[in-house]
Amino acid sequence: MKKSLIAMAVMAAAGAASAQSSVTLFGIVDAAVSRYIVSGGQSVSALSNSGYNSSRLGFRGTEDLGGGLSASFWLEGALQNDAGWGGSQAAGGFDFRRRSTVSLAGGWGELRLGRDYVPTFWNITVFDPFGTNGVGSSLTHKTKLQSGTATAYALAVDPNYVRSNNMVQYFLPANLGGFYGQISYAFDEVIGSSSAGRYYGGRVGFASGPFNVAAAYGQTNGADPTTDAAPDVRDWNIGGQWDFGMAKLLGSYDNARYEGTTSSSKLQSYTIGGLIPVGAGEIRLSYSRAKLDTPVDDPTSSQWAIGYVHNLSKRTALYTTFAHVNNHNTANLPVNASVGYSATLLPGAR
Repeated sequence: MKKSLIAMAVMAAAGAASAQSSVTLFGIVDAAVSRYIVSGGQSVSALSNSGYNSSRLGFRGTEDLGGGLSASFWLEGALQNDAGWGGSQAAGGFDFRRRSTVSLAGGWGELRLGRDYVPTFWNITVFDPFGTNGVGSSLTHKTKLQSGTATAYALAVDPNYVRSNNMVQYFLPANLGGFYGQISYAFDEVIGSSSAGRYYGGRVGFASGPFNVAAAYGQTNGADPTTDAAPDVRDWNIGGQWDFGMAKLLGSYDNARYEGTTSSSKLQSYTIGGLIPVGAGEIRLSYSRAKLDTPVDDPTSSQWAIGYVHNLSKRTALYTTFAHVNNHNTANLPVNASVGYSATLLPGAR
């Protein structure tokens, strides 16, 4: 009888140990003094945020369900620490628009539900030496942030360029010999037969040692099929990286097609660059080019950027970045497309 009681107690202890759970508070605070100059025109100085890494605050938690199965959640919101508030300027207040998901994962992979990055954005940010942050971010990133602004890239409208709401995603497990991938589907949540706002896409890649390459595809059904303001968007890209030890070489190519009711356009862009470790720091270099093919003209922009990051510790770093944008034809791309005041600068922002 005593032996049975002891065995039951051991089994209970093992069960409690297998059901471990944890909740983590995490975040990044990034601040920089910036100056934007137009050749022969206006200039502005500013205290900005997210020049090296996006300022954020979030909560994530995981529970071990036993048998290799786990459940988790992730809630993450943006911080505008230069002005002392959270969330996006358009929405106002703190929110979890950066990511809000719940997941179930096991040896078979991960099922993730909620707002998250779309597959095509991963290739743009992972294979960008500046990680789509600050003035050095690729022109692929900057052109696609121009929706709703009075620039020659206004046709490049894709509400699901970075993230999508109402998304169901499946991720491959991590034990496939270097292969990785995901498929994503976002509900349109529209009553009736209309598919306006629906998104679907996928990404597949292979990483082994110093080599990493991936391709992705995504499609967004236009929110208003009766106008050209919200066209259907079909986007595919490919990116890669090779680590030579003394330096990393990165590059990507993106091809996005916008199909409206009466007009269509194609935005092609590419980025090539490198990361060079120097002691406790890293030099970042990139060149990118974007061209929008339209029935009227072909606005084109090119950019080169250089930066340096000096790591004071594992959590604290100092950085500096310089970027120069040349606009041609009717292109009017600002050097930092993610801040509202840069759009007030005269054409040819640099």
